[in-house]
Amino acid sequence: MAPDLILASASPRRRELLERLGLRLRIAPVDIDESPRPDEPAEIYVRRLAAEKCAAAVAQLPSDDAAAPVLAADTTVTLDRRIFGKPADDAEAAAMLNTLAGRRHEVITATCIRRGDATIERAVTTTVTFRLIAPTEVAAYVASGEWRGKAGGYAIQGIAAVFASDIRGSLTNVIGLPICETIADLRAAGALPSWPVPAFGVSAP
Repeated sequence: MAPDLILASASPRRRELLERLGLRLRIAPVDIDESPRPDEPAEIYVRRLAAEKCAAAVAQLPSDDAAAPVLAADTTVTLDRRIFGKPADDAEAAAMLNTLAGRRHEVITATCIRRGDATIERAVTTTVTFRLIAPTEVAAYVASGEWRGKAGGYAIQGIAAVFASDIRGSLTNVIGLPICETIADLRAAGALPSWPVPAFGVSAP
């Protein structure tokens, strides 16, 4: 059976958010250079990466999938115009958490949807406030390893929820995909003709 969507991402969080709605996915991650350009604003950065990921995924589609809808996304954390990517090691993860502690930062996710000749792009911003975090909490969080592969060095859907005192905007955006806006854009592109699937794909007890 043909998938509803080709997801150009290896993120298990994005996959889970979409599959929870009963969507059938084909996972087709791409490998691009994710380095920010000098003085590149965070929103421009994530929009560029989402567009580049989508284009790379479309370029590697087999000919019989040329009209299939493709979704790519990129998420970053930003504070004081600084882009917080994925920490390379324990020390960088601790430094990021210490910088975010007691302050308000922004999480921006850009999405790019391509279906045939149509392209829909969007960037969603959520404001997150972290309470003050004790050094022992920072050390314990770094030791948990949850930060690995996460922009900003934390996972709001996991242990790091204990640090967030306020979230303004889409929670799923902080997780990695603004699901409300993404579904709206997919429907606008005509990519989900059978939306919603019966019971959102959940079997009755």
